[in-house]
Amino acid sequence: MMKPAKLFKLILAGVFLTSVISFADPEDMPLSIAVRSEIDRPFEGWGKADIKEHGKAYTLASIDEGKTALKLVMPVDEDALLNLLRMELTKRGFKEVTTEKPEIILTVIYGRGYLRNPYLDGAILDESGSSGMGTPTVSITMANIDYLVKRKENGFEEKMQNANQEKLFIRITAWANPADLSPKKPGGKVKPKVLWHTTMITDDPGHRDLNQFMKKLLAAGSNFFDREMDDDEKFIKTDLPEGFIYYGDTIILEQE
Repeated sequence: MMKPAKLFKLILAGVFLTSVISFADPEDMPLSIAVRSEIDRPFEGWGKADIKEHGKAYTLASIDEGKTALKLVMPVDEDALLNLLRMELTKRGFKEVTTEKPEIILTVIYGRGYLRNPYLDGAILDESGSSGMGTPTVSITMANIDYLVKRKENGFEEKMQNANQEKLFIRITAWANPADLSPKKPGGKVKPKVLWHTTMITDDPGHRDLNQFMKKLLAAGSNFFDREMDDDEKFIKTDLPEGFIYYGDTIILEQE
């Protein structure tokens, strides 16, 4: 009868010695992404102004890490982030200009922290009644009837609670070119004007390196650049590519 040690060697050599197993890199892992996007629509008459697309000729003015007390797992390669952003902008019909006059000016902020909760829009927050954890309580009045209606929607409470958690984020903001703006008063200063902004978010910022996930975040968010959203945020979940195991030819070891 073959000894257990011999049998183990045969199995190891015959099957697993030539096996190839694919393991997913961190950037290939499934990722749940939330995208929030808004465009500037000032009130005109009884409602907001009509939706319109803004210019596509852009210049990248700045990139900065959001100033919070929370540090990223690893410093971000800002050049790589900007190159990925340029690729996504090109896919969406935007054109970077250097000598021509830009129609929009883009700024980028990234980092980790606690963001404004979009599900509390319309609620009246009572900071004085907040708990010791710093979470404000919500007062309900007839002025925020839209918020009351939204609270009845399926899954609203879960999404609202999740939005309160710390996030890993990239935010792209498009500004009007100051040369195209006029001061409200003669001789006054021109105030910066936001045309649209898109924020891409994912969870678990204390254990995730933004460098490994910024490609997926930008790809998910670029579809919403300069677009109005019907919902407070859109959710995109990436899939894990299928792995494989390749079994080579069996090798039979001679018995000693």
